[in-house]
Amino acid sequence: MRRLLALVGLLALMAGPAFATAPDWTVDWGAVGRVRPAHLGSETYRTDLLPVLAATYGEDLSVSIDDGGKWKLLKTGTLTAGPVAEYRQSFNDDLPKRGFRTRDAVEVGGFVEKQTPVGNIELRMRRALNGYRGWSGDLAFDTGGRVTPKLEVGAEARLAWADQRFTEEYFGQRRAPPPHFGGPHFHDNDYLTAGFQVDAARDLTPNTRLVAEISADRMLGELPSRGLFPSRNVITASIGIVLHWSTSPLRSRP
Repeated sequence: MRRLLALVGLLALMAGPAFATAPDWTVDWGAVGRVRPAHLGSETYRTDLLPVLAATYGEDLSVSIDDGGKWKLLKTGTLTAGPVAEYRQSFNDDLPKRGFRTRDAVEVGGFVEKQTPVGNIELRMRRALNGYRGWSGDLAFDTGGRVTPKLEVGAEARLAWADQRFTEEYFGQRRAPPPHFGGPHFHDNDYLTAGFQVDAARDLTPNTRLVAEISADRMLGELPSRGLFPSRNVITASIGIVLHWSTSPLRSRP
């Protein structure tokens, strides 16, 4: 939790110049019950309670527990780019005998996003400041919208990658080596997943929503063959209540 608060503080400093022109705030907060793997590669699942917190400042700055922080610093036509920061949570329940407890990580980097008539394409590249101290990236396509006046649905298809340092920390059963300051490198034993996500939100009142989400990713490559992690699937599902607040009564939900 201290790392998460530090991440929020870092984003505030990083995006400070944008505050002068942004018109207003929106905040969504609540909680969801979640089903998730006991650890990466586990065939058993656990339930927990996860807070929901998402905020926007104007049109360019957004921060959330789920998607991290994002500042649309550069805009040209349908392209936007800027810095991002994310919090990567580790799952450490029911670890194998030769496994060890992994650490959460704060990751910072940048993004490029392309708007299309049917959705948005986004590429992110980040460096972990702690934990495995390596590089990671995502390529995602997001789409969705309101299908009825009170029901909104969304979907995402994505590829996710993390470098050999992530492999050594999470699957190699040894701590990652000391950090270096070079750029991203690609190896045969990098961590690669392909997956999708579907979510829905039903308005209960003008400021209250019932939200649900299911996410499924498939680990690719050679990592699960080591025997300690029998499943290639990483599936999570959640449902809960979210409250919405805005400084402008006319501002739509983010």
